[in-house]
Amino acid sequence: MQQTLAEQTGIFLWALVMGAGLGGVYIVLSVMRILSPPGDKQLLVTDILFVIVGALVNFLFALSQTYGRIRGYVIAAELLSFLVLYYTVGKLLCKSAFRIRDIFLRLWKRLTGPVTKVLHKVMDLLVKKWGKMMQKGKKT
Repeated sequence: MQQTLAEQTGIFLWALVMGAGLGGVYIVLSVMRILSPPGDKQLLVTDILFVIVGALVNFLFALSQTYGRIRGYVIAAELLSFLVLYYTVGKLLCKSAFRIRDIFLRLWKRLTGPVTKVLHKVMDLLVKKWGKMMQKGKKT
């Protein structure tokens, strides 16, 4: 079944929206990785889940809009919006996430620094006392 130019234009615009949506999900995952770095297994699982979800969304979109046919303009629209979003807003958010993380870590060190120093001094004192007690125990 042949689609009209108006239908193809609507599909193109919806493909732009869908590519931007997938880009937004990817940006959120990237920021989460910056703020809380995952382990290797968790990183692999989230990447695989993203690819599966992205493939499923694309399949359902193609099935509902283009009767299951792969159309070049749909792929181009998705890729275009994904890349534009990722390289503009995504890069900005990732740089901001690095700065936010650094600010939080500096603030955390300032708040916990004095407590850490006191605890180290207490531990050194306890270790010295324990050593003296052990030496007295060996003499008797």
